[in-house]
Amino acid sequence: MAQKYNQELDDYAPDAKRKDKFGIRVGMGITRLNSPQLVNTKLSRGYEGAFYYRVNLFNGFHLNPELGASIKGANFTNGDVSYTQISLFNFDLTLLGIIQLDRDFNHNLVIGGQASRIMRSSMFIGPEQSPSFLQLPFKKWDYSAVVGYQFNTQYVGFQLALKYGLRNIAGDFYNYNKASSNNNGQQFIDIKPSLRNVKEIKNFSVELSMYF
Repeated sequence: MAQKYNQELDDYAPDAKRKDKFGIRVGMGITRLNSPQLVNTKLSRGYEGAFYYRVNLFNGFHLNPELGASIKGANFTNGDVSYTQISLFNFDLTLLGIIQLDRDFNHNLVIGGQASRIMRSSMFIGPEQSPSFLQLPFKKWDYSAVVGYQFNTQYVGFQLALKYGLRNIAGDFYNYNKASSNNNGQQFIDIKPSLRNVKEIKNFSVELSMYF
C-alpha cells in the first residue's frame, strides 16, 4: 500500500525523523482601521508575505517565528474632496504556536502574537492615484493577537488567520499639519470630516495565505 505523504515529517517513511522547516508564506485579506472618530470606514484589501522557520518542539506542538511585511489600512466613502483611503506599510515579526489537531498534520490550530513596525503611512484624497499625505502621526509600533487555522496538503499549506490590534496606534493627529504632496494646495487641517479629533485607531484583519 502506498504511504501517505506527511508534511510534518517531510518524508514518505512513517518512521522518518521529524524535521524543522524553513519556508515562505504569501497571502492577502481584508483589513480595517477601527476607530470611533474615523468616518464612513469600509474594508480594504491587504497583502502580506513572510519567511518562516517552523520548529518541532515536541509531539503535537510547533513554534513558528516569522519575519515579513504587510500592507493594511481602510477605505472610506467621504467623497471626492476628502480622505478615501489610509494605507499602512509594516515590517512584521510574528511568533506562532502551532497545535496539531490530527496525527497526519493536516489540520492545525494557530495562536500567537505579532509586533509590527509601521514604516510608512499614506492618505489618499478622492480619486487621486498617488497619496496626498505621507507619514501620518501614527505610533511606530503596533501589537496584535493572532488566531487561525491551517490545512496542509502534499505540496502547499493554507492558513486562515484573524489578527486583532491590541494597541491604540493613533498619535497626535490634533497638532499634525502638512500640505498635500500632490501640490493641490490642500492642508491636512482643512480636510473635512476633520481628522484632528482622532484619538484611537486599532488594526483588524482577516488573512488567507499559502505557505511552502
